Amino acid sequence: MKKDFKQFIILLIISIFVAFTVSFAYSVYQNYQREKKINQVKSLFDLGGSSEDKKEEVPKPEEVNSKDSWNNLIISEIEKDYILDDTRPFYKRLYDKIIGKKIYNYKSIDNENKTLIVEMNDNKITQKFFDSGKEVLEKELIANDDFSSYDLKAHNIDEEYTATFKDMLGKDTYLNTKNGLIEYQDGRKIEFIHKATLMNGPAIEYLANGDKIEFNYVNGKRYGEAQKFYANGDKEDFFYGNNEKKNGASIYYFANGEREEVAYKDDVLEGPAIYIFNDGIAEHYEYKNGKRVED
Repeated sequence: MKKDFKQFIILLIISIFVAFTVSFAYSVYQNYQREKKINQVKSLFDLGGSSEDKKEEVPKPEEVNSKDSWNNLIISEIEKDYILDDTRPFYKRLYDKIIGKKIYNYKSIDNENKTLIVEMNDNKITQKFFDSGKEVLEKELIANDDFSSYDLKAHNIDEEYTATFKDMLGKDTYLNTKNGLIEYQDGRKIEFIHKATLMNGPAIEYLANGDKIEFNYVNGKRYGEAQKFYANGDKEDFFYGNNEKKNGASIYYFANGEREEVAYKDDVLEGPAIYIFNDGIAEHYEYKNGKRVED
């Protein structure tokens, strides 16, 4: 009799657990379907408001002061170009919800081949971008202690470089110098100043062979006067044009004191040139298509 009663109690506990699990799973599923339908209706009738309204809803940098507000800011930026498209099996979504794991699947509004997986965890957000199933870019966002700003590290898999952007919301006033870094797999790196990833101001490119270039970014592009310092002591003054190539007059200073005055057209030596020796003697000649024209 006691044995039967124990078996009954065990079966009762198992039944209650199964019933609770099924009920919880069904509730989660209903909520998912309800949200899906609401989003479809909003999309159909544009209940989300115009693009201008949506921009107004995005928290300003000074309003971001908690984990939730930071998460909402990042999601709002993502959803300018992507829409939710969670195709994972239901049981996997349920499991992630139970253990508190936040994973979101998106697809591009303009190109269904471009997808995005977002994972949120404490003060870290990981974004993985795919093109036709192949991962092409991974971003890692790390918030500071009070979530008022964050650092962004972007690993471009196709172009083989990693870019780091400090203080994306411009709250750390001590970062008044270079707050960005691009590191290439071939050993090159670029230090720069940015605001919300837009590069402006002085920058330095360090080449793998020991040379370095000091230049300026204007709206994300190289432009204006620049200097290249060679590891052997030579130096070159030149100008970056609108196409980010050498254009116009340039002077190359040799370590031995001699110099060459030339002109560039789209990175190619073109036109009259002068070579000035240490004794003051000047030699005049010409470049055409990058080659010196011999008399």
